[in-house]
Amino acid sequence: MKAEPKQFKGKPMEVVRLWAHECNRVWQDRLIMPEDHDQYYKTLVAAQKESFVDFQEAQIFAEPLIFTSFVDQINGHDATYRSVVDFDELKKALEKKLHQYNEEIASMELVLFQQAMEHITRIARIIDQPSGHSLLVGVGGSGKQSLSKLSAFILELDIFRIQPSTNYTMSDLKADIQTVFTKAGA
Repeated sequence: MKAEPKQFKGKPMEVVRLWAHECNRVWQDRLIMPEDHDQYYKTLVAAQKESFVDFQEAQIFAEPLIFTSFVDQINGHDATYRSVVDFDELKKALEKKLHQYNEEIASMELVLFQQAMEHITRIARIIDQPSGHSLLVGVGGSGKQSLSKLSAFILELDIFRIQPSTNYTMSDLKADIQTVFTKAGA
């Protein structure tokens, strides 16, 4: 949905890699059991062999298999939904935005290891979609909130967080919901 056809003209391998990436984001990201991941990968490879016989599996699924639009935008160019060349390119762009976040908002000590960078691209892809939403599940302190904050900052989105406390009442909840609706409507 976000890819521009002119970017992929004459680049059939990039189209197939985009297909694989989008399959991963739509289906694989919802799976939690290792055996489900294994079955998904077998199904994806079978579909690739049936539909894209001219392409090698190793080339299609070569890492990083990540497409995003914010890397170019961070580097001062128009946002184009394209593949990330390597993790160094992604890390440099994310470190730049993290540094900017730390200067403008608040200090956030975040280590950008490979899995964290992959999660940021996933979250950014989701919240950049119309009506995009997700549920991040994990133990406290695993970085879900920090990665979500950075993703929203990259996309220049506002964050509103409900702060429940022992004194938090139904009228407080209604006031918070009213604030969110007002922000969303404006």
